[in-house]
Order: sequence, then C-alpha cells, then structure tokens
Amino acid sequence: MQKKPVRVATDSTADIPDQLADELGIGVIHDYINFGEHSLRDKIDISRPDFYHRLATDSQTPTTATPGVGEFEAMYRSLGAPEVSVISLHPPATFSGLYSTAVLAAKAFPEGSVLIVDSGQISMGLGWMAIAAARAAKLNQTAKEVIAKVSDMQQRVRTFAALDTYEFLRRSGRVSWTKAVVGSLMRIRPLIQVWDGQVIPLDRVRAGRRAVARLVELAEALAPLESLAVLHTDWPEGADNLRRDVVKLSPDGQPITVDVTPVIGVHVGPKALGLAVVSSVQSSGQTRAQVGSSVV
Repeated sequence: MQKKPVRVATDSTADIPDQLADELGIGVIHDYINFGEHSLRDKIDISRPDFYHRLATDSQTPTTATPGVGEFEAMYRSLGAPEVSVISLHPPATFSGLYSTAVLAAKAFPEGSVLIVDSGQISMGLGWMAIAAARAAKLNQTAKEVIAKVSDMQQRVRTFAALDTYEFLRRSGRVSWTKAVVGSLMRIRPLIQVWDGQVIPLDRVRAGRRAVARLVELAEALAPLESLAVLHTDWPEGADNLRRDVVKLSPDGQPITVDVTPVIGVHVGPKALGLAVVSSVQSSGQTRAQVGSSVV
C-alpha cells in the first residue's frame, strides 16, 4: 500500500518568515488581534510594526482570538487532507486556544488524517519544529517518522526573552501592579525561558546591555546549535545588535531575525528581545548556564 504524502501546518504564532513557509509548503493559519470591536488577522489585515505602534499609542488594550474550527478545517483541506497526512503544530493548550481548536477541527477528517502536535513552544521555538517537519516531509518521510523527528527536537528547543518593561504584563494580569511599578522605577528587565510548555523565570537585570549579554550566555550554554533565530518586538536596532553577538553561534552564520507575533506582544510589549535556539545535543530542562533570580 502506497504511503500518504505528508504536509505540515501551523499558525502565525510560529513566526516563520513568509518566504520560508512558502518554500517549504507550510500551511499557516493567521491569528486575530482585536482592538475594541475590530478583529484583524495577524500579517494580513495588520502588519506587525503597525500592531506595535497601536499597542504603544492606542488607549484600548488589544486582545487576541483564535481562528474558528471552520478556518482550521479549510486550511487542512487546502493542504490536501484527507488524501494527504497533515501534521499541525501549535503552542501548548496552556498558552492558547489554538491547540484545542485544531484538535476539534481534526475530528472532521478520517482518523489519522490530521495529526495535532502540542509543540510546548512559542514563536520560532515552534517555528523551528514546523520547519524541521516540513523538510522531513519533503524527503518523503512518513507521518510517523516526521512526528518522531519533532518529538526528538522538542527536548532540544529553548526560547529565551528579555522584556523591556513589566507594564504590558501588568495590563494583561500576568504580574501585580506593585511589581510592575517597582520594576519600572528600577529599570529591571525580566528574563524568561520557554521550555516544554512552561514559562520559567531566569534572571532580572538592570542594564540593557547586560540583558543582551545574558541572552548570549544562555545560548552559548546550549552550543553547538542546530538552529538559531533572533526575536524582537518592534525593535530592529536591538535585534541587529543581538544578532551580531550571536552570529558566531549560528551553524550557517545566517540566523533568522523575526518580529514576534502580536499574540505574545500583547503581553510583553515593544522592545523585547529574545532567541529561539535548537541545541544539537539533548540537555536537561534547565540550561547549563547558571540560572538565578538576582538583579545584575
């Protein structure tokens, strides 16, 4: 019996550059950003620079929304389901409704036609998994082989971020008003790690350059790297500086730079920097760099 071809799907929180997604044939469903009663599709109805401009200047705090089940079904059909096997990768259910909606949409197809994967990651942490899956699919690997590749990769992916302010976390209810005020007054930048569906606090640093140096240290602790992406929320200058500091860690000397999805930007605000790295070797949940909560 002839094996089914495999196609890969994800959503716009994966932050995969459009050209790369097109080259690899990755289906991308676009998330919604709501400003009051107006719903806008990420990267279609509103660009990311425009979103961050509105985030900083609009009196209304935006919210995000998941595309409907029917939109997911339509994407899977556009990729060829059920005649092909679709592997659909998304952020964990604890972060977003995307995973749960994808699971519901998969039920419209014969069992095994659409396989939903909880990546445990966000931004290019998720993006790297979708890219690896699509490359494996292009090599005519089976759905089982592609999922095994993703599963192996899940333990080697880390996303690190240094936030510029606590303010947007406060607005979204993620931190207390008191912590936000103290953090702003002292210019403390929280550093976090996303791994295996968890957001793990790492450090708090005061100086901007120290935050960049700490991100570099965290990436170096996972070297040698298989993949590396520089992340930013509407701060290309900061991303360029970070890119210069980590280019030596990139296996091809060409790390991808992406403006992070509004789904994350709503909570972290502009001028955040980050890295999404894939280590070439398995490691424990914590990075090998020293992890603490000191203010440096």
